[in-house]
Amino acid sequence: FDLVCDQANLLQVAQTVLMAGILFGCLLFGPFAESFGRKRATQIPVVLMFIFSGASGLSPNFYLYLASQFLVGIGYGGYRLNAVILATEWIGVSRRSWGSCVIQLCGALGQSPLLRRRSLLSRCILESARWLLGRGKTGEAKRLITKVATINNCIIPEGFLEKIDGNEKERKEGAMALIRSPILRKNFLALGFAWFSLNLTYFGLSLNVANFGMSVFLTQLIFGLSEVPAHILSIWLLEVLGRKVSLMATLLIGGSSVLAILAVPPDQAVAVTILVTAGRIFLNWAGSVCSVYVQELFPTSFRQTAAGLGSIASRIGGLMSPPVNMLATYHPSIPTILFGSLSIISGSLGFLLPET
Repeated sequence: FDLVCDQANLLQVAQTVLMAGILFGCLLFGPFAESFGRKRATQIPVVLMFIFSGASGLSPNFYLYLASQFLVGIGYGGYRLNAVILATEWIGVSRRSWGSCVIQLCGALGQSPLLRRRSLLSRCILESARWLLGRGKTGEAKRLITKVATINNCIIPEGFLEKIDGNEKERKEGAMALIRSPILRKNFLALGFAWFSLNLTYFGLSLNVANFGMSVFLTQLIFGLSEVPAHILSIWLLEVLGRKVSLMATLLIGGSSVLAILAVPPDQAVAVTILVTAGRIFLNWAGSVCSVYVQELFPTSFRQTAAGLGSIASRIGGLMSPPVNMLATYHPSIPTILFGSLSIISGSLGFLLPET
């Protein structure tokens, strides 16, 4: 679109529009999932991303490109919010960290230019049995539980299905629970700020990929593949170190890696890329911890609301990352200082959180 000279800042505008779409997707598909189910709330966003990703590449002008990117962001925000919840609701508490980290692992693989998402896989998604029970659809929930047990070659304990009572619908609490409970408020604010800061930094680094001195495609490949072992290790370390220590360590190390960029000359592209990659690895790792933590830190009646509000906080962080990158116009160190400092502060606030 010939975005050069006085129009160069429009590149940051396009990134901001994408992040705004992600935020709107979280706001839209959070309540949508509660009313119409997790399955539809993951399938529809996949269709949106499939259609408008292609439309972005075929856009004849910049304004249609912005509209397409906004709709892609809506799809991404809705899918990312509900995919983790849908996956963990089908997995027992003992395997919750495993399910959440595998979802994050798929996202890391999807960043690689060697791999592409297959939207047809969304047809294989099953509705959440927990959501069905919460809506009083006991028969459908029992049918899916039986189907999953058959697929996994498991035997359902005798009398298990008979104990399921569809009349006991879940009691939902909204954001008012934060006002009534100081403990919930403290935990959510600490976790929400962690989500905000890690996404601000993560996307700030990701959207600045062209300025690290190496090939954009090579750097993006390194970014995606380097996060794969991190997510695999996080499955194990979450159980060994616990949620609290894992969250604090990943945020503190990630933020320190980002601040260390200031000590490296800009012409040392390899060293800068190594530090940026390390920062992204630990911050992405922190995101996996947050996804598990929010499922265990809050009661069932408030869990979906907490996950939704936390996702909104994270998307606000992503939305602010392009404007923060634009501060480099005044001094190139300003974005790096903000990214690293906020990550370290949020990691320090992890002291306020209890272990689960």
